[in-house]
Amino acid sequence: MKKPGDYPVHVLPERSFIASDNSAAFGEHAPNHRIDFYAIVWFSETRGLHLIDFEPLPVKKNLIYLIGRNQVHSIPAERLPQARTIVFSAALFERIGESDLRQLFLPFNNGGIAIPAAMIGPMTRLFDLILLEFRGAADDELLLKYLSVFLTYVHRFSDRRNAAAAGIDQRIVRLFQLLQSNYKEEKSAQFYARRLGLTPKRINELLRGQIGSTISQLIYQLLVIEAKRELFHQELSVKEIAYELGFSEQSYFARFFRKHTGQTPEAFRKAATRSTGAGVIMFK
Repeated sequence: MKKPGDYPVHVLPERSFIASDNSAAFGEHAPNHRIDFYAIVWFSETRGLHLIDFEPLPVKKNLIYLIGRNQVHSIPAERLPQARTIVFSAALFERIGESDLRQLFLPFNNGGIAIPAAMIGPMTRLFDLILLEFRGAADDELLLKYLSVFLTYVHRFSDRRNAAAAGIDQRIVRLFQLLQSNYKEEKSAQFYARRLGLTPKRINELLRGQIGSTISQLIYQLLVIEAKRELFHQELSVKEIAYELGFSEQSYFARFFRKHTGQTPEAFRKAATRSTGAGVIMFK
């Protein structure tokens, strides 16, 4: 019998990079599953929806999605949509030299990035080079260079950071790093302002200019995303999740979650379990 806490985790085999030109997922794609790597999914047909961190998003031809490590993904369809896919390990991700390319995988905006019509041909040829190297010598150094070039183009196509030309302010990069490490314990803008040597007002001015958000909104997004992951995981009670995320009372956490998702934590967990699979799924 399947235990309530079981759920699929897609992991890479003994290699740091995989490219495919005929599928959008490896393993069981329909159940919600967490990925233990980074993924680039370039759909080559329009058909239905997929979900990233439980957010429904369109499967649309020539849209690219960037999925970060530990995000929850699913494609609730009997047949996988056609897609070009690149997946790579956390170790390879950390070797991407340009911080603005790494920031593309932050979980604040999961929307797809459209490839301009004039660039579909060049991007296809670039992907073909990546596929050729992967199926041949599979040299990690060359694959890393190809990956960086591919992401550089994706960054140009993206307006999600409002920074395609100028790049992300390094203070914002540092802020993201601080948020990832401290958002559960530190929820005040003043804490991050002090660490950066800025005022809360100035931080929010920078954030609005570059990503159209405020520091409080980013903290709320991180808390909601992690709450959903923990509720889906099912190893902790709602009360334990509340304390894990820095809430002093379960009731406060429940009000926060409902305000930002429209559901109670219990209702979300119940809905999530309907699509839960089991086991750890290895790439083949």
